[in-house]
Amino acid sequence: MARSAIPLTAAGLLVAGLGFVAYVGGWQLGWVELMVVAAGCLLAMVAAIPFVLGRMRLDVTRTLDPRRVMVGERAVAVLEVGNPGGGPIRPRVIEDSVSDRFVRVEVPGLASGQRHQAIYSLPTSQRGVMTVGPAVIARQDPLQLMRREVCHAAEETFYVHPRYLALPPLPVGFAKDLEGPTSETSPAGDVAFHALREYEPGDDYRHIHWMSTARANKPMVRHYVDNRRPQLLVVVDDRLASLSGAQFEVAMEVTASLAVSSLLHREPLAIWTTSGPLLGRSKPGGQDDVLDRLAAAAPSPDGDLTAATLTGIRTEAGTSAAVVVTGGLDPTDLVVMASQAKRHARVIIVRIWPRGHTQAGAVPGARVIDIGDLDGFRKAWQAVAR
Repeated sequence: MARSAIPLTAAGLLVAGLGFVAYVGGWQLGWVELMVVAAGCLLAMVAAIPFVLGRMRLDVTRTLDPRRVMVGERAVAVLEVGNPGGGPIRPRVIEDSVSDRFVRVEVPGLASGQRHQAIYSLPTSQRGVMTVGPAVIARQDPLQLMRREVCHAAEETFYVHPRYLALPPLPVGFAKDLEGPTSETSPAGDVAFHALREYEPGDDYRHIHWMSTARANKPMVRHYVDNRRPQLLVVVDDRLASLSGAQFEVAMEVTASLAVSSLLHREPLAIWTTSGPLLGRSKPGGQDDVLDRLAAAAPSPDGDLTAATLTGIRTEAGTSAAVVVTGGLDPTDLVVMASQAKRHARVIIVRIWPRGHTQAGAVPGARVIDIGDLDGFRKAWQAVAR
């Protein structure tokens, strides 16, 4: 628990300052009226003291149920309030903060050892990361000159993830070379030879490499992997000039759908923005990590889409398909990026337009998807993934 060091409110400081100035002025000038004002201020301050004194000891715990939700889903905060003292306590009001607003929770009078549970809804209409807490129990006088606070239930983080939909996986045929590249993270299979390793129970005896087994004096097998699965790179053009407002929210929904679907299909995935990586070799993570980062994402004042795309392809080795999510840019603004990126991976450009103003376009060397919302993207993606 943390107590505020100064119980005076802004009004209380004003009254105290006015009383001090009136007293000094009345004493120096000999004005009785100013001395009366000073006495009135002093009486008001003294009368406020009993209202902020007294025990405010309570046991308060908070549970967020759940801690992570999709936009529009229901989430609540549960405050459990208990009286650990030996005597009853009168009704209290607990103020729990949710980002930039306060929620007032009425707690009835509690007997010794009695507990009360209060539930209130958390806002989930918009994507974002919110701070819930601390819960504050306060006492103040009727004139609000003094206020004493005791903080309970530490701050917690609440995530509202962007909306996402299940998408079909990309076809296998994106790999540029069936015999490479391979890596330790490639799935086991029978397509490409990756390395020799020690025999493990369940390995195919036909893969035993007898010459290496003789040299190592222990069974060694050829490790084959399947490198035909697509490795997806999603590049989000988060520049304010490209995506902002409702279009940026659609971009987050598209990215979240690609991310969740790829992870569910166990396909390698990387996500970059013009500001840097959100997921990849330098920033690993699972589904919750990706969605948490997308919940906190915001437009950037500047950036270079071409540089971000090419850097992402070079950094995320093995990328076979790059999906560039951008706004309603003119095709001429995307030609350079597409012409350079297509040398290394298949390029799919998703252009997001204001709802009802979708325009079709073409970019040489890339597949272009023009959409206005997430549902439109799912329909277009099903045609790409055939």
